[in-house]
Amino acid sequence: MNKKIFFTCVMLVMLVLITTACKLPAAGSPPPVSTEVPVVPTATTGVAAEPTNTSVPPTPVVVTVTAVPPTPVPPTPVLSTPVPPTPTPLPQAIRIQFAAGGTSAVIDGELEAGQTLYYVLGASAAQTMSVKVTSPNSDVYLGVFGADGQVFLTNSTQDSLWSGSLPTTQDYYISLTASNGKTSYSLSVDIPPLQTVPTPNTTPVAGTFDPVATYGNPTFEDPMTGGNINDWTNPVTGLLPNTNFIKIVETGAKFYVTGKLTGFSTWYFTWHELTDLYLQSTFNSGSCSDKDAYGLIVRGPEHLAGVSYGYVVAFSCDGAVWVYRLDGANPYTAVDLVSWTPSDYILTGANKENVMGIKAIGSTLTVYANGHQIAQVTDSKYKFGRYGVFVSPDVTSNYTYQVVHMSYWDLTP
Repeated sequence: MNKKIFFTCVMLVMLVLITTACKLPAAGSPPPVSTEVPVVPTATTGVAAEPTNTSVPPTPVVVTVTAVPPTPVPPTPVLSTPVPPTPTPLPQAIRIQFAAGGTSAVIDGELEAGQTLYYVLGASAAQTMSVKVTSPNSDVYLGVFGADGQVFLTNSTQDSLWSGSLPTTQDYYISLTASNGKTSYSLSVDIPPLQTVPTPNTTPVAGTFDPVATYGNPTFEDPMTGGNINDWTNPVTGLLPNTNFIKIVETGAKFYVTGKLTGFSTWYFTWHELTDLYLQSTFNSGSCSDKDAYGLIVRGPEHLAGVSYGYVVAFSCDGAVWVYRLDGANPYTAVDLVSWTPSDYILTGANKENVMGIKAIGSTLTVYANGHQIAQVTDSKYKFGRYGVFVSPDVTSNYTYQVVHMSYWDLTP
């Protein structure tokens, strides 16, 4: 090869290598620095927080697939003898008989430690039955169930009273369970006769459950007149929420919650975080209609967790209760625990005051309306967390209700 050509080729190769090497970063050089200016949250830009709303879940898209039918294969016949299900035997029970013309009975007795005793009586559909047991140490627990197997109250909740509307005409069983020692008890049962003319639902029916009588004075009480407004303001901005979906205002020593868009359920948490509790709130339903709903959410996530979850209890303007477990807002994930169910104990219509109570002990949630137990569910997914307010306009845009009073009893062992 000509030496001049060879020398020229070598020089070109070296020039390529030197040029490539210049593109490598020097050893120990720092990474590129972003020039993006961080956004400082203001009262107008808002602060990143947990999601507080969800729309109605989207209608699923139905995809039609044409399948090629398989070659039919004659099935092999399987001969079997149907076995009827074995019914759950009902316990032996002492039958309660009211005196002639009477509507109530009181029975006294004794129980050994850990003993369960059963009573039974017949009642008609739509009658209201109230049951109460007392004992010297409040250590006799009540259970109520129907002959058809429907359970209204279990002794695991350690309640001593129950009241509810009976769904069907049949026998109803009452169980009494003693705790760790021998004890005496007094059981009272009251079943008023059915009224031939319905009483208008205009005033609260006095309930049998009184949290002060049961638990003493509340751990925390808020008359919702503005003195504890910092429990609800954003800790960064110091403002109450006012988004596309929810607005909370305190004006004239009154606390109002507004759901702006129909079809959206929205919640907002305070900072209080509890495990077992009894939470009670008095609401004024405001100008509402149909299933416009107001209520509470309990056992939510910690502040600024970036997620939303908890148990929602709602009353509707037309007098129904709804209980569901919220598992997420984006995407919306929820499980109905009690679908909309009418209750005679919830006052219906606009500008009515109702007292909502939620007792959460372990995995059992019990719901009260004006002192009457109207629902009970068992779910163990969420065991503690924050509580807050809930709103879900059904037909009224900018639906607004008032929180008149709120208090809780910390029942954590």
